Amino acid sequence: MNEEMKVSDYIVKFLENMNVKYVYGIIGGSITHVFDSFRQSQKIKLIPCYHEQAAAFGASASAKLSGNLSVALATSGPGATNLITGIGDAYLDSSPVLFITGQVNTYDFKYDLNIRQKGFQETDIVKIVNPITKYSVLVDDSKNVESELKKAAFIALNGRKGPVLLDLPMDVQRQIIKVTSSSFTIDTQKIECLPDEKVINDILKLISSSKSPIILAGGGVCASSDSRSNLLKFAEKLNIPVVVSLMGNDAFPHNHKLFGGFIGAYGNRYGNILLARSDLLIVLGSRLDSRQIGNVITPFLDKKIIRIDIDKDEIESSKLEYHTKLVCDVKQFLQMINLILERKKIVPPKNEEYILNIQKLKKQFDAISEMRRAREEDWHYRIMKTISDNLSDEDIICVDVGQIQMLAAQVLNIRGNQRFINSGGMAPMGYALPAAVALSIETKKRSIVITGDGGMQINIQELNNVSFYKPPIIIFVFNNKSLGMIKQFQKLYFNSNYFATDEKSGYNSCNFTEIAKAYGIDAIQIQQNENAILEVSRILQKQKKPLLVELVMNYQTYVYPKLEYNKPVDQIDPLLNDEEKKFLKSMNLENRENKGNTFYSLSNN
Repeated sequence: MNEEMKVSDYIVKFLENMNVKYVYGIIGGSITHVFDSFRQSQKIKLIPCYHEQAAAFGASASAKLSGNLSVALATSGPGATNLITGIGDAYLDSSPVLFITGQVNTYDFKYDLNIRQKGFQETDIVKIVNPITKYSVLVDDSKNVESELKKAAFIALNGRKGPVLLDLPMDVQRQIIKVTSSSFTIDTQKIECLPDEKVINDILKLISSSKSPIILAGGGVCASSDSRSNLLKFAEKLNIPVVVSLMGNDAFPHNHKLFGGFIGAYGNRYGNILLARSDLLIVLGSRLDSRQIGNVITPFLDKKIIRIDIDKDEIESSKLEYHTKLVCDVKQFLQMINLILERKKIVPPKNEEYILNIQKLKKQFDAISEMRRAREEDWHYRIMKTISDNLSDEDIICVDVGQIQMLAAQVLNIRGNQRFINSGGMAPMGYALPAAVALSIETKKRSIVITGDGGMQINIQELNNVSFYKPPIIIFVFNNKSLGMIKQFQKLYFNSNYFATDEKSGYNSCNFTEIAKAYGIDAIQIQQNENAILEVSRILQKQKKPLLVELVMNYQTYVYPKLEYNKPVDQIDPLLNDEEKKFLKSMNLENRENKGNTFYSLSNN
């Protein structure tokens, strides 16, 4: 094959060959050539969005779900700058997204001229997003289009995945280039590193001498279904409990006996207790930042820590000391350790009491009990549990930011093939709706939006796509008529001097039910009462068409437990009473003395 092709057509054919199926964006003058080429594609569906931020969120969510390359488009100037929050989300959450922005003609670009602007809607997006992309470049010569496109796709998908950006001037998009059959492929992905068998055996020896080991699964496990299945196999083989971070919330089935909870500043109390009081911590693809372990690291100074992460800089930046650290893809590590375990004869682990104590902890300190402990109303917790109990095993849950994100992470019981998609690093309000629209369109599975009134108002315009495409989506809007997370901060740290967070201080909500109906979407408003539990159950058991459910609350909502500054992660508010402290002490979780009873025994075949 040796032919001539328009640059924008070549880009589309390349992405078709990369198995890209959906692209998100908003049309504009400087990106029209690329849009027109996608119009002609029989293999890629372009989803027009109603704000570039929403397009970026949709593409990033797609990449988070699949681990494959996703694409978002925008025109120059304001179109490109509107992508920035979504680019930041992809960068911090390691989503491989190719962002393609239109740019003014090369003869209208200012380059090094000491002026603010030369061309209309000219903005140097490459310089702006350089800190939040793995690679960004202005492609101002059509001869470089092929090499730069291949390079960008390769970088996005290799190592720690992340976003890349190609800025394409209009005159470059419409030029003709020569292509061959090799123009549409990139090199096979490189293997970052493979730990040798000696290192794996050393890790197994550490586990064998442990009294209370814990696996902490982070977002690095969620990058592929293979990683999640291999984690389950690894944990079950050695009977090791698993706790999860926010980004790793769907890394391990929550209804499994080895599941130890969600950890961190707003984590489950039982999960934080297990994390802090373990004697061996195996960290798989998680950052161990202050949102996870707090700023008081005392509980982590007297335990052995094994850390596996693909990002060397992330490992080296930690203030903790590691017994073993491996710069390695979590998937590769789990595959190798499972292969080695298959060659070993495993004596059943002697840790029945440890696993039983975890079940006791989970029952004693379940999520809803925290509201009783804090003496606060719990209707929002009970509604969230009702949502969780009535989800199907194939549902994709897309969660917004703020109180609602922590509430969902604490309460939802992720199981089966369910996925928990959220923004962990950038954490922008307005993420859930465009994410769910993209994923329900792509997978044809039912997507569940869990958002608050604040988050819903950020990208509410994407209800247009819900109405147009009619994907299987249910939107739960928890309307407490306030910005709950910040209002909770203001109560704790600003003597309840509320400003810009509720209807009395400058923030306003709205009637989401009527707005949804205006977009042509079925909607129902559920007031705070006990019948709501049954109503929500019925909706989830039957509903497959688009529906917005507005849950109206008449009280200030709180999320507990909450880790306060200068406290260790297992001593979170609200504090335990004497009886609960006595119960916790009876668990004997801190007895790390190994009296000759190894966690398990290994011998070669």
